Amino acid sequence: MIFVVSGEGPSDIGTCENGQGECSGPDFKRGPMAVVIDKLIEAKAGFPLATGSMEFVSEVRRLEIAKTTLPRSYFLGKKRDYEEAYYFKEARALAYISKQKANASNCPASAILFRDADSNDRADYETVWKSIDDGFKAEGFEEFGVPMVPKPTSEAWLICALREPPYQHCAKLEVSLSGTGKGHRPAKAILEQLLSSHGKTIDEVADMFDEGVISPFKIDMPSFDRFRMRLEEVTTRMLG
Repeated sequence: MIFVVSGEGPSDIGTCENGQGECSGPDFKRGPMAVVIDKLIEAKAGFPLATGSMEFVSEVRRLEIAKTTLPRSYFLGKKRDYEEAYYFKEARALAYISKQKANASNCPASAILFRDADSNDRADYETVWKSIDDGFKAEGFEEFGVPMVPKPTSEAWLICALREPPYQHCAKLEVSLSGTGKGHRPAKAILEQLLSSHGKTIDEVADMFDEGVISPFKIDMPSFDRFRMRLEEVTTRMLG
């Protein structure tokens, strides 16, 4: 199995240590969201993933594929706002890359695209999720595509685990936190305060998952549960 993952930057999915647009194994420096993906897949599969099973694609590489490789004819006559079209094209590009890797390795591959909703409004969140999902469908990859869309941002998922009491009533965070940093409850600032109380920084969050300080199996929030269930469905399909 191959899980092709991509996000917004080093603080969510991760980055390539070798400076390339695609990498795996020791060249892939996993971010906290990649660790979440890894742990959920291993629990569902019942065995550890092999080194290299997770392959990273940078945002720059996704956009390159979207602009230079995918046919433009699909977009003609489509009425999509800028944000929706942007994620749609990125998801198509990641699905395209995943299919190429599946054919080259002769084994099933999945595409997992991380994007923050950046809003606690339900309609905004649905727009991001749907645009990613539609992008996978446009490539005929809906059975193996996984939108990973935190509401409002991934910081909310982490705050759920680190606040007191941990993992309790976390659904409220999706509507009370600000993902833009402009509201009176900015998710990033609150997370930084919680990490500081644990003697940690944002760069150490991935290690906190590995150390068991944060457990993805205890996070219970609508946006997280939706992602987790889709990932488990896709993993089961790939195992079958």
